[in-house]
Amino acid sequence: MGVGLTTALASPASTSVIVGASRGIGLALVSALLHRGRGRVVATGRKASESEALAALREQWPDRLHYSQVDVTDAESIREMAGNVKRICTTSAGDGSGVDLLMNVAGVLHDPETGMMPERSLQSVDSQHMARVLQINAIGPVLVTQALQDLLARGAVIGNLSARVGSIGDNRLGGWWSYRMSKAALNQATRNMANELRRREVIAVSLHPGTTDTGLSEPFQKNVRPEKLFTAEFTAGALLDVLEGLSLEDSGGFFAYDGSPIEF
Repeated sequence: MGVGLTTALASPASTSVIVGASRGIGLALVSALLHRGRGRVVATGRKASESEALAALREQWPDRLHYSQVDVTDAESIREMAGNVKRICTTSAGDGSGVDLLMNVAGVLHDPETGMMPERSLQSVDSQHMARVLQINAIGPVLVTQALQDLLARGAVIGNLSARVGSIGDNRLGGWWSYRMSKAALNQATRNMANELRRREVIAVSLHPGTTDTGLSEPFQKNVRPEKLFTAEFTAGALLDVLEGLSLEDSGGFFAYDGSPIEF
């Protein structure tokens, strides 16, 4: 199947959908796919059409890069996005081909506008904050995949951006309650996707990107060794390498940026 994805992305008829594409790792994935492949890329996000970086990429690849607004907390917005992807798949190539790669990247860890930060203790847990993090990080990818499932090509790959802190077996420090719980829930959802879509040879995996120099990780980079703080471009390339190397037997797994498996 890994060879299948590599071949698919080399085709002008392929379609990749990146959810959360306006900045950070999502934006870098869009750029990497445009540079290393030949197919269509659909960049989605709450403000995808307002992103100057995406607009610059659109100038380079006007026939290959498409936008679609989406709010992963809004079911109607997700349905509209799926309709846009269907039209792009049908009208851009005229072949009605489906989605070969779906990357669920949108996520939240902290919110500078509200001052929301990861909870360090049980005492600091707030129900509204926890519900929002779970909605974006765990429920959103499920609803997006649900909306796009009929468009997934045979042998398609779904990559859900998780995090090592979502590993229950690896949790020896505690803290970060909502974020840990949301990523653990996403990992379970990934396994469900793998089981349900296996008959169509669709691969679904969770991915740990490592600490990447983005707005999401910025407040937490102080103690990260320089060699372990990755650029978004490095992370995007590494994650695509992992996805292209997968087989159907890997579906439902949890993998780091270097391809090493992570315990659930």
